[in-house]
Amino acid sequence: MLNRRGYSQSQSVNRQSEIGSLRYPYRMDQHPIYILSGGSGETALRMVAAALTQFHSGDVSVVRRFQNVFTHEDIERILQLAAEKRAVIVHTIVSREQRIFLDQRCADLRLTQVDLFGDLLNTLGLYLRESPDERPGLFHAVGDRYFKRIEAIEFALKYDDGADLSGIATADIVLVGLSRTSKTPLSMYLAMEGHRVMNVPLVPGVPVPPELDGIPQGRIVGLTIQPDRLQEIRLNRLSRLGAGGFADKYSDMGHILEELTFAEGVFKQHRRWPLIDVTGKSIEETAGLVLDRVFGKERAV
Repeated sequence: MLNRRGYSQSQSVNRQSEIGSLRYPYRMDQHPIYILSGGSGETALRMVAAALTQFHSGDVSVVRRFQNVFTHEDIERILQLAAEKRAVIVHTIVSREQRIFLDQRCADLRLTQVDLFGDLLNTLGLYLRESPDERPGLFHAVGDRYFKRIEAIEFALKYDDGADLSGIATADIVLVGLSRTSKTPLSMYLAMEGHRVMNVPLVPGVPVPPELDGIPQGRIVGLTIQPDRLQEIRLNRLSRLGAGGFADKYSDMGHILEELTFAEGVFKQHRRWPLIDVTGKSIEETAGLVLDRVFGKERAV
């Protein structure tokens, strides 16, 4: 049975070959497929699985994946095994030297081989006028970074504006500040860089969530702003929303000064929180300062 980790060399041939959730009945020892890769082989495995869905004869006996194929000796050993079963070779070997060796040995042993990367690498190399790195595993490294960003974005959305603090222990960064101190856009920007960010609003008269005291204080960053800039931002927001009712209080300078005084008191009580004044700073600039405070040279001890 083919699982997500592939076959071990000692694994016996089963009555079925399973690829993902697809099962292919077969006649014993007929039409084996051997996958070779300098990395995990996951890309080739998925491509073979996708291709096999287009066939209904049910003659695939086994799909075996050989990972971390680095040397000519590795290739030779696998091809000798393949020759005994007359297997088709499918590979994603990125080293040009190894591809040439594999191609020659397959010709010597009269084995059919499919090079999933070779032609594409050669064509792109000519088109881009650049030689490929020929390092296996790079695709999955890129994929891992992509999925990390997606996870971080989902995290930032779920824990935006203190709506839920249950995930605070797994947050990389927690932003704390008054309304309109760029907490949400900053959270999303940092999430796009792969950081799990939660933001918590400060509201006069509302106690600071006790959950903040239960995590390393160096992860928490306070955001402050100059009163005239905060008033300007709030007035612009109210104008766009056409808000009424509480609008006068929300943008009133006296009320803003009260809020800033409250926030200043909170920050003084939590002196281990790095504090950043966002006045006049772009999101990119502020994000860089946050990363410096939490992870970089200015990290709080």
